[in-house]
Amino acid sequence: MDDNIKKFKELYFFIDFDGTITKLDIGDDLFKKFGEFEPYHTDLIEGRLKINDYWHSLCRTLKPEVDEETIKQYAMECEVDPYFVSFANYCRSENINISVISDGFDSYISPVLEREKLEWLPVYSNKMIFKKGHNPVPYFPNASESCNCLCASCKRNVVLNATPEDAVIAFVGDGYSDFCVAEHSDIIFAKNALAAYCNEHKLPHYPFSTFFDVLRITKSVLPKKLKIRNQAGLLRKKAYEIE
Repeated sequence: MDDNIKKFKELYFFIDFDGTITKLDIGDDLFKKFGEFEPYHTDLIEGRLKINDYWHSLCRTLKPEVDEETIKQYAMECEVDPYFVSFANYCRSENINISVISDGFDSYISPVLEREKLEWLPVYSNKMIFKKGHNPVPYFPNASESCNCLCASCKRNVVLNATPEDAVIAFVGDGYSDFCVAEHSDIIFAKNALAAYCNEHKLPHYPFSTFFDVLRITKSVLPKKLKIRNQAGLLRKKAYEIE
């Protein structure tokens, strides 16, 4: 244990939630089921809608009967990656810093983590403010005016604010909201759209299918490669100066 604590003491894992921890993108599916997802999502991806406006627009489409309990009960039906709990508990046992970082909403993230007995995980996400008789209003506690990524709750800023300067940043993700934070990370685990982005922009990364892969690589490979990636370090320094 002492050796592991020493070798992992500078490692900080940040894990995307929708489609990464969960099998389903709960945030997208929530609005498909209880509101309207299009044309807003296409408008966002094609640059006609800003991310903050996107979430406000989606929340306005939710049916009147959709309240906090409705969202919680829907989330409780959704499955997580079968190996994520083991990965999270391994990190905890080895004193590896691990947090959930999401552009989704706490109203469905927290119930899922509590169900899996992972309520001890720090969560950085958007929030929904509920008022009876009104649509929920999105709130973005980690918003950044200096970052133009597809993430209202700026994942890059969370990483900057939650880690010391000498930290080695590991990120696990799958989607559009993960592009910017991946560029600022030293170690990247990627699948789906994020993997395609990493390939296109020549970002070194570990492709993964499930957290079985992430756990295996963390145990066998990362102890030998815990160092700051030069380009990521420069980007973090520049972001610190801007913020």
